[in-house]
Amino acid sequence: MSTITKQILTGAKWTGISTVIITVIQIVQFAMLGNLLSKEQFGIVGMITTVVIFTQILLDMGFSAAIIQKEKVTNEQLSTLYWLNIIVGIVLFVLLYFTSPFIAGFYNQDELIPLIKVLGIMFLIAPIGQQFQYLLQKDLNFNLLSRIEVLANVASFFSLVGLVFFIQELYAYVISQVFLHSLKGILFFVVYSKKWKPSFIFNFASIKELMSFGIFQLMSRLVNRIGANIDYILIGRFLGAEALGIYSLAYQVVTIPVQKINPIITRVAFPVFSRSQSDNALLSEGFLNVTKILALVSLPLLIGLVAISDVFIEVFFGERWLVAAPILSILAIVGILRVLMNPNGSVILAKGKANIAFYWDFGVMLLYGFTMYYATKYDIYVVAWTYVITSFINFFIGRWLLKKLIDLHLGEYIKTLMKPLLMTSLMAGIVYLIKLGLFGIDGVPTSVIMAISVAVGAIIYLAAIMVAYPEIKNWKITQRLLKRKRRESV
Repeated sequence: MSTITKQILTGAKWTGISTVIITVIQIVQFAMLGNLLSKEQFGIVGMITTVVIFTQILLDMGFSAAIIQKEKVTNEQLSTLYWLNIIVGIVLFVLLYFTSPFIAGFYNQDELIPLIKVLGIMFLIAPIGQQFQYLLQKDLNFNLLSRIEVLANVASFFSLVGLVFFIQELYAYVISQVFLHSLKGILFFVVYSKKWKPSFIFNFASIKELMSFGIFQLMSRLVNRIGANIDYILIGRFLGAEALGIYSLAYQVVTIPVQKINPIITRVAFPVFSRSQSDNALLSEGFLNVTKILALVSLPLLIGLVAISDVFIEVFFGERWLVAAPILSILAIVGILRVLMNPNGSVILAKGKANIAFYWDFGVMLLYGFTMYYATKYDIYVVAWTYVITSFINFFIGRWLLKKLIDLHLGEYIKTLMKPLLMTSLMAGIVYLIKLGLFGIDGVPTSVIMAISVAVGAIIYLAAIMVAYPEIKNWKITQRLLKRKRRESV
């Protein structure tokens, strides 16, 4: 096993443990909100989520990637970036406070005004420790990073559970999000300030080099998020909060694996790739290994979800949300493509090509924007299928770009994906047939149908992995032997 793969797997172990815990928490939270809120209120949650995404990107300003990518960053540069981050947080708070009526007016939802004002408070607190989060990532200290994120998410979840008994659910959700991001910032500050603290230095000239990389990364992330959230923005504007609520529920279910599982690998991959940025052969090998891991973990979740979409929705959210099941099945294709595209960014940034990332994301944003605008003249089904088509175009552009940057061979890439895709398709087909058979038996509860389908699917998939990848079993045996030898030598 190569060094780059070992580094990825070591970091992924800690990130994976935390992500599993956080994902379970967020699924439970998501299901709870789905049962408490109306479709229109759930649409408002989607609007709030969009605001959070864009303001967090502005708070970061692209400097997180610049800090990680650059081999050496001086104390003067880090201190200047730290205080700049604090200033930007204050500006964002003021901006959200005074622009909240305009945001609410865009969506025709006056209820958003006080919610956005409360949400802005987190930008006064979160920047205190945000830069320390990136430094932990640069140091590959994913153990500590993961523990902080788990603790903050657990605390935020319990704050939401407690608040819904005393205040309106939407306010409870917003306050829990403020608590989540603020607590993470405080904890990152407390743990990393033992190693480094910012000096009272602000020399803008010292960060010019980082600025050139960071600005391109900022613009790239902004246009990327606009492209990725243009459906939310346009559905909320032209089809209304209820349509957005249905679409948002399906979209959130599909993107949980993408948003939570992908960073297990890609968060680790970026700093690891950055250390091997001049070796295209090593980067190509690392990229294929990352793709294999993501495919093995994400494909069974997404394709399996399509097979049981209706029972999944009914069990977790109730019959009133079954209208979202067909949308979920369509958007699962988008989820698969996003899983496979996600590692692209780690490679592009590791190569120091933030400008290319920006140009690519800008073109994709224009593509999504024009197509989604016309799709929202019809309904959310047309929007979902439009998203699938444009995602395929984006996917193929990404393969071409990686061929140019690291000489990625298409044949090797297809070979890497073929086994996970075939195993997952076999598993999903059997699960779908089992589900149909159980539906034909009177008196079987929907929850039992889902439990049996998931259990059988998991057994089939795990068995398929052991047959298709015997090296996994051999690697486990080797690890056990090494541990035994270490114990005997002590």
